[in-house]
Amino acid sequence: MRSILLTGGLFLLIINMGCRGSEHPTSSPQPQEAASHAIGVLQQLVNEQNYRTMGFDSVEEVKQAQLGQSFAVSNIGLDQLKSYRTGANANSLLSNSSETIYPVTVRGQVKSSVTIVQKEGGYQPSSFGNAEIVKSLSRYRQGENAANDFVVRVLALNMYFLGRHVEDRLFLTPVIDDPRLKLRPGEAVPAEIVLEQLVPLANAYNGEP
Repeated sequence: MRSILLTGGLFLLIINMGCRGSEHPTSSPQPQEAASHAIGVLQQLVNEQNYRTMGFDSVEEVKQAQLGQSFAVSNIGLDQLKSYRTGANANSLLSNSSETIYPVTVRGQVKSSVTIVQKEGGYQPSSFGNAEIVKSLSRYRQGENAANDFVVRVLALNMYFLGRHVEDRLFLTPVIDDPRLKLRPGEAVPAEIVLEQLVPLANAYNGEP
């Protein structure tokens, strides 16, 4: 099933909502507040043409949308991957993102997501959708320390992992079945094992998505 990430026309819609009064500001002082406002934006973005690719079963369903537990986001850059050497601390490759991903739920089931970005003026929604990825991330977020799990992205390779620290060691869980990797979705492995498979992909990267 395809998923979609909506950004086009988003900021114009947010600005228009902000112009209607203080009830819908273009920026919020806290990410949770921005995400709550973003639910209203999402309800305007979803229509008869895109509701399925946005993760919903109907247009009416989005009216029941609520926020799930957020994911902090860390990125691994292409240059960092290319310079990685076996035995190095995997945590050193992580860079904190200004984005936070909020799953969007309906009756307790994850359907879609809103992504909030921190800018100089506060927090704003930056994208919506990516339904299949956020469903997979949420599916494998389990255990008593699940609230501390976070997203690890390799944007150049279009890869997402669920990250978790056990003491000082980083573990990564693949969330989709990617033929480029010899890893099983849902199985947490030491980050070093993942990185050893990512480095050749980074070195061979030709700049195309």
